[in-house]
Amino acid sequence: MKIIRERKKKMICGVLSLLLLLGMPSAAFASGTAGMNSTNAAVTTALNKTSKYILSNVTNPVISSIGGEWSMIGLSRSGADVPKSYYDKYYSNVVSELKEKNGTLTSVKYTEYSRVILALTAIGRDVTNVGGYNLLEKLADFNSVKKQGINGPIFALIALDSKDYSIPQVSGVPVQTTREMLIDYILNEEITDANGVKGGFSLGGDTPDPDITGMALQALASYKDQPKVKAVIDRALAVLDSLEEKNGGFSTWGAETSESIIQVIIGKSALNIDCADNVSALMSYAVADGSFWHTPGGGSDMMATEQSLYALAAYERYLDGKKPLYDMSDVTAASGSAGETNTIKATLNGEYITFDQAPVNLNGRILVPMRAIFTAMGAEISWDPTTKTVTGTKGDKVIVLTVGSSIARINGQEKALDVPATIIGSRTMVPIRFIGESLDADVDWVPETKTVTIVQ
Repeated sequence: MKIIRERKKKMICGVLSLLLLLGMPSAAFASGTAGMNSTNAAVTTALNKTSKYILSNVTNPVISSIGGEWSMIGLSRSGADVPKSYYDKYYSNVVSELKEKNGTLTSVKYTEYSRVILALTAIGRDVTNVGGYNLLEKLADFNSVKKQGINGPIFALIALDSKDYSIPQVSGVPVQTTREMLIDYILNEEITDANGVKGGFSLGGDTPDPDITGMALQALASYKDQPKVKAVIDRALAVLDSLEEKNGGFSTWGAETSESIIQVIIGKSALNIDCADNVSALMSYAVADGSFWHTPGGGSDMMATEQSLYALAAYERYLDGKKPLYDMSDVTAASGSAGETNTIKATLNGEYITFDQAPVNLNGRILVPMRAIFTAMGAEISWDPTTKTVTGTKGDKVIVLTVGSSIARINGQEKALDVPATIIGSRTMVPIRFIGESLDADVDWVPETKTVTIVQ
């Protein structure tokens, strides 16, 4: 049986509907294939309009399934013209919330962590040091990841694979997550109907849901060469083929929605399958202002709009032969304002140190906020604003540094510094190696992860 039946007549009708909606000439929408150098003009037009709509209506992006991560992913992966300050605002809001909640966003919905990891990765931020917190550590707890059912493992796998992240080994975790566990969990959730026929996925019950099936395909796409995975993918595609409406759309719980179409588009695009008919169906939900409906004629809906943006981005990337939506190996790290501020981390006895001003690399030496490092290492600190001198005291050790001076003092003895203490972003920054070694700690540098490790 052929997995995806050709629907040429339906595809042509869908494409014509899209053209009429956008007012584009028929030549503007050519059937796309992977590796094309130019994208379909109609899809690009829709992406531009929807990006502008989101930027105008999501002015303060935060951690949220609406007005947050999906906007970041859609805007960044579509290549929209977005001010750096917009992404910086989202990042700042994420850091603030993590600090407010002591690094724990939720104890049940672990897709929250996966979603934030995807958004931060998409905008080039370091997910292993977000205000001092390594978000990947949350996905190391397999029992917590699967609390939500299949959604948890699906998005954990997508998040981990987005930048080929290593899963941290976290002490105290009952069951350490592995990729194989996540894959097997998803595969084991494949539906078997009353007649023993396998195929498709759902949040519950034995009726395949296009929304969840599309998500499962997104997670499994990277493993399609594994025989056990390929068999499940083929059956899922056959199920989607049977569920597809004549217009290229899909229904969930008896109602046709844009979100169900969206997840199928992303799943097929990740598998390098043209889904022009599904894109045409999605465009029937488009509103002239760039927003999208949730249900036909249901009015502008922000969740549908955000998700439509990243679905169209996924399809455009397929047409252009670019990396799939969630394969972010093509994303470069965001540049910092003073050195490598977004990538440098520090740990003390294996625990990440939280800084309100990110560490910087100055002339080959790592500087960190004075108060944070002294406090973390158990030293008392005092600051003289007149002389701009900081004094750290721990036991019988007294360390004195003056901003701009290349001479420090340890118990009154002068010590030359390669880099003096300096003020960056209203914070006094001090050389971390000097502070650590002065307080009798072992200090090392791990270049692969750009991490300073301190062991007391």
